[in-house]
Amino acid sequence: MSNYVVNVDIDGFTFRIPVSIVTREDTYYYIVKEPKCDTQCVDLKGKVIDAMRQRSLTIFDAMNETLRNLGSKQLMEPIIYYLLRDLRGGYGPITVPLFDPNIEEVELNNWSYPITVVHRDLPGIRLVTNIRFNSEVEARDFIMSISKRGLPRSVSLLKPYLETILPEGHRFTGTIGEITIGPTFSIRKFPPQSLTLEELILKGTLKPSAAAYLWLITELKGFIMISGPMSSGKTTLLSAIASKLPIYSKIVTIEDTPEIRLPHPHWVRMFTRENEDERSRINMFDLVKLAVRYRPDYIIVGEVRGEEVHALFQASALGHGMLTTFHASTPEELLIRLTNPPLNVNIGNLQLLSSVVFTTIRNGKRIVSNIVEPIINNGSIEFQSILTNSGDVDIKKSIRLRILEKAYGIDINKELIRRESMLKNSNASYEYEIEEITTINN
Repeated sequence: MSNYVVNVDIDGFTFRIPVSIVTREDTYYYIVKEPKCDTQCVDLKGKVIDAMRQRSLTIFDAMNETLRNLGSKQLMEPIIYYLLRDLRGGYGPITVPLFDPNIEEVELNNWSYPITVVHRDLPGIRLVTNIRFNSEVEARDFIMSISKRGLPRSVSLLKPYLETILPEGHRFTGTIGEITIGPTFSIRKFPPQSLTLEELILKGTLKPSAAAYLWLITELKGFIMISGPMSSGKTTLLSAIASKLPIYSKIVTIEDTPEIRLPHPHWVRMFTRENEDERSRINMFDLVKLAVRYRPDYIIVGEVRGEEVHALFQASALGHGMLTTFHASTPEELLIRLTNPPLNVNIGNLQLLSSVVFTTIRNGKRIVSNIVEPIINNGSIEFQSILTNSGDVDIKKSIRLRILEKAYGIDINKELIRRESMLKNSNASYEYEIEEITTINN
């Protein structure tokens, strides 16, 4: 069993809500212990809402007027909590998991069943909560209310589904029925803070030598693709690598949903735009072509899955550093997806890839399972693994490192050792020598 407290902050009020994670018969449960609201509490809450509606009072004026003679603090706190939770900055019954930084996803698959969540410490496992809607109408009304908070906002019987971004950056996808049996939704939460490479090393996601390798390849304007199944930590790793790029670099990021966050001052964020009118739709391909015009040092694409892949390879050939994610679990699957319809990437262009990093979930932990480099053998492409069984980088196997050593005139062994040492000591500071800055920029 695991117990902790979630801070729910709404309009200057902070409520500390206990949460427990328990297992019973191979099922994980996420139990939220919100304040109890008895009959008197429900009655007073209703009076506050009536005062707001009938006399056009603000929620705080209505609370002051209705509750000012209420002497019991023990009763007042749950009333205020539920009023703010349901009417102000909260999200009704799913407020606590949305405020919980440990929760990655919140889902409703059937209104008559409990809400399920995915916890950061239990990737790939859906936890059953004690949160549920009382009726199909309540679930549908909740989704309609969400549509008023996000952008874009359209949802109706003509278009009974909604894809929107909530004010906190969370990605909301939902239906009000018609195309599903009852209302459904899935919320992918925007992480409160991106993990660093150092933190990923501590979590056991990858070894320091692998992190140092990816850092160096990326900084020297290589083309790295991070590939793996859904929720295997691809974007988390991408953000961690990108945050290590030189602070003076110009970076353009291209995403459907704002997930990447960087500390760089010369950072341009671009987002696709969905629209029923094809003429006003802006897709990844359009933005990659536009990004090249900004003359960035690095172009980062949140996920490549269409014709934009060709623009990425062209941008890499022009000398831009490239980072992106892809959905493929093995080198064989990657090759099939890239070289066949609808992507149809030319075999020769795959040589522009510096490295492909494969992520997966193993024993309840997100890990880097493999790092491969493309090589041409008798006219066909092959991917050579450069990771040892222990997860460390075998420098002797890396063709890319030998190419970079000649191109930049640096001692690859010393450079990797230095970066690996930095990563092991998160408090260390790293100053680039002027000669190295000049070399990298050239």
